[in-house]
Amino acid sequence: MDVTSSICGCGAGDPGVEPQFRLLAEALPQLVWGACGDGACDYVNGRWREYTGLSAEQAMGAGLDVAVHPDDAARSAAARRAAMKAGAAFELELRLRRRDGVYRWFLGRAEPIKDAGGRVVRWFGTATDIDERKRAEESLRVSEERLRLALAGGQLGAWEWDLPSGRIFWPRETFALLGVDEAEFSGTLDDFTKLIHPDDKAAAWARVESALRGETDYSSEFRIVGAGGEVRWLHNRALVLRDQEGQPLRMTGVVGDITARKLSELSLRESEARFRNMADHAPVMIWVTGPDASCTYLNRRWYEFTGQTEAAGLGFGWLEAVHPADHAAVEETFWRVHERREPFRLDYRLRREDGVYRWCIDRASPRLGPDGEFLGYVGSVIDITERKEAELLLRESEERFRRAVMATPFPIMIHADDGQVIGINRAWTELSGYTLEQIPTIAEWTERAYGARKGAVRSVIDALYGMQGKSREGDYTITTASGETRTWVFSSAPLGKDASGRRLVISIAHDITERERIDRALRESEAKFRQLADAMPQIVWTARPDGDIDYYNRRWHELAGIAEAAVTGESWHSFLHEDDRERVFGAWVHSVATGAPYEIEHRLGFPTAREHRWYLCRALPVRGPSGDVVRWYGTCTDIHDQKCAEAALKEADQRKDDFLAMLAHELRNPLGPIRNAVEVLQRIAAQQPSLVRACGVIDRQVSHMARLVDDLLDVSRVGRGKVQLRKERCELSQLLRQTAEDYRSTLEANGLRLELELPEEPLWVYGDPTRLAQVFSNVLHNACKFTDAGGRVTAALSATSEGSAVVRVRDTGIGMDPAMLARVFEPFSQAERSLERSRGGLGLGLALVKGLVTLHGGTVSAESQGIGHGTEMVVHLPLERTPEPSCGRPAPSSRRQSRSLRILIIEDNEDAAQSLQALLTMNGYRVEIALSGPAGVEAARSFRPEVILCDIGLPGGMDGYGVARALKGTVGVPPSLMIALTGYGQEDDQRRVREAGFDMHFIKPIDPGSLQKLLASFAPQG
Repeated sequence: MDVTSSICGCGAGDPGVEPQFRLLAEALPQLVWGACGDGACDYVNGRWREYTGLSAEQAMGAGLDVAVHPDDAARSAAARRAAMKAGAAFELELRLRRRDGVYRWFLGRAEPIKDAGGRVVRWFGTATDIDERKRAEESLRVSEERLRLALAGGQLGAWEWDLPSGRIFWPRETFALLGVDEAEFSGTLDDFTKLIHPDDKAAAWARVESALRGETDYSSEFRIVGAGGEVRWLHNRALVLRDQEGQPLRMTGVVGDITARKLSELSLRESEARFRNMADHAPVMIWVTGPDASCTYLNRRWYEFTGQTEAAGLGFGWLEAVHPADHAAVEETFWRVHERREPFRLDYRLRREDGVYRWCIDRASPRLGPDGEFLGYVGSVIDITERKEAELLLRESEERFRRAVMATPFPIMIHADDGQVIGINRAWTELSGYTLEQIPTIAEWTERAYGARKGAVRSVIDALYGMQGKSREGDYTITTASGETRTWVFSSAPLGKDASGRRLVISIAHDITERERIDRALRESEAKFRQLADAMPQIVWTARPDGDIDYYNRRWHELAGIAEAAVTGESWHSFLHEDDRERVFGAWVHSVATGAPYEIEHRLGFPTAREHRWYLCRALPVRGPSGDVVRWYGTCTDIHDQKCAEAALKEADQRKDDFLAMLAHELRNPLGPIRNAVEVLQRIAAQQPSLVRACGVIDRQVSHMARLVDDLLDVSRVGRGKVQLRKERCELSQLLRQTAEDYRSTLEANGLRLELELPEEPLWVYGDPTRLAQVFSNVLHNACKFTDAGGRVTAALSATSEGSAVVRVRDTGIGMDPAMLARVFEPFSQAERSLERSRGGLGLGLALVKGLVTLHGGTVSAESQGIGHGTEMVVHLPLERTPEPSCGRPAPSSRRQSRSLRILIIEDNEDAAQSLQALLTMNGYRVEIALSGPAGVEAARSFRPEVILCDIGLPGGMDGYGVARALKGTVGVPPSLMIALTGYGQEDDQRRVREAGFDMHFIKPIDPGSLQKLLASFAPQG
């Protein structure tokens, strides 16, 4: 086909496309086309062919519509037909397909070329790319629609203020938004000012003036008041438009109703106030951070615990309280989870105000706003030190469990639900012959041990993993590695899950191969049992599972006198002692119901015996393969003679008590003259340092031995419940102060400092003041003994809200480890067991403390942070809620004003008497001695002493009690003060002393200083 000729003309006589026009069309950037008068396309320029990717032949053959968008084709064809019919130019916008298939918008124009007669002979057209313009127009339309929707959706209204005229223009939407009637607003500035709340006018107008001066952008929040009095909060923003000189012409802006937000903010502030009040009274530490991770709030408990101030803790200062070893990990984790905005939990050590680091758990969750925006975190911190310590103990317990499992003589396997064998113990390998390497999985174990039966066994094993808190048993025949068949009974139970979430099961096996053989032998020997039972001296019997006795041996029938044929299940009831029947029936019914072994002592009265005799009855259940009781086997053994022996033992125990009392007396007697002699030597040898030191050694050892004797007796009596308390109302502060002050010199002599922390108000308890003083003294003695020189002992008293008084004695001594804390109150328990025993003692002091505190209805405990961290003893005693001051016994008053008292010593131990006489004589007293009871009575009548020191155990047919009674009945002036001076110190001894008429009771060896202080009150200076 000749394309050139086609372009140049549509046919004979047609004026074709001029070469000059074709050159111009090829140079134009638009798409250019030409057509004959009938509209048939006969020319397209190179730009057309380049854009559409169509050749000239394709364009002229298919026509121009081949490139038109399908949605625009009908409209384009109609416009073209209308133009051709009218012979007029036409213009339309349409989309044309690019060679890559993309459609772009074009503006198409066509002009007709007419001949002299006005007939259209040709058409020339262009298509100009307007795609960018169309897209801009569409974007503008969409933007305008979005703005309208945004204003409507955001409850915003537009406004404009023309400054020269002072007019304010509101569209209808703004009136509706603000709830203002158009008829009530004429558009003046005065109308708008009237709407503003009186309290906001000044601030609102100041912001307008600032914006007009160009100082700030205009943004303001204020309230308007509607015609009905309703108040709305508005947020107003605007731009100031200015002329060339910078003078403001008008303001254009938007206004929004923010009433709901303002109410929410008010509610939020109230909510935050409630939250802070609640958080400050919470028992845990609570914190809050902002979106930037900075801490904005810490509750009161945080500051109390850490000792930080608010300035130090907020921001990121709280990290300073974290243990240095945990600091980096805590900070890194905190920032990581903050970026992810996910809940987290941290365990770390936190410094308490006293400098001690405590383990804490920190849990937090992100805070989200009403629209889901991230506001920060809120978290809590709880002290879990005790739990951490418990976890450590748990890990130790688990390790002990693992070792126990591995060492137990029974085969044990631990396996997981994925088929892995976690472990087997030594017994498993020894009895089965298989090692863990040979059976690493359950599949390997069942293959080797069960062979063809492995499938059925594997099903049973797989079912074990679904057990919930219960065990399952079953017996199976296995094949060992050596090929031997054995019968094992398996007991399996769940062990929970491991760290990876696998369910674990422990299976314990018992090899019953031999037991089965024994069972067979037992059944074969059943016939021999009765023959054996008949030969036994005990009563032998058997019972059915319901408890009815169905067999007695020959011994029963001999004692009961009942023929074997006459025996019934209840025959034995009539032989029971009537006082034992209810107890025996109850125990037997319980054993039958539970299958528990039966053991009881009771009396049986047989016709052949003269009296009811004591028997020990025992019975054990025999169980079948299913575990149910199938028979009971029992015996009754005559223990009458043993019971009588027990009574004899009780008598012997009493003799032991008497022996201990005598032992104490005999041990104390020689201590008295020793102490007296030491006191005399100290007074006459003050200038001989070596002798003074030797006397000090003897004096301390005498005191130590006396204390050991007292503790030994007291612990024995407390343990047997033979201590009787003489209770009265006691003021605990005064009692603790007196005891501590009495002990202060001892502490200071050991280089220790004593501190007292006593309440101002009195605390009353109902107790024995002597025994309570003994408790406090023993605790102080223990602190003294285990605290090195330079240390401190603190005695503190306080009251709890539960109604208890709490006495705490803290020292800075050697402390205790957990093992010692667990047994510190047991008799003979000592913290130091080295050969040199530098701390000394029998380990009875704290055991006595516990016994005496328990008798008072209280408790005692020991606390220590470990070796080297001191010890605290804590005594709890119930408070007396209605205290009345106790009228204690008044001290005997002196009837003599003489400086030199007459003192009579009645003592059979000549050394003790003479040493005490020498000591008292050195103090300026007149002293006489009597070595027996009768001699003492005679000496008292002639000497007429003002004070008598009398031993209790005296020879001559008159003991100390007799002396007191004789002197109290003597006509004339009795002595002012009678003091029992004895080695007997038990409760009964003290009671007898009071009943005999003594005023006081001193246990040997008497302390010379205490005696001198007492006597000084009868011989005042002056």
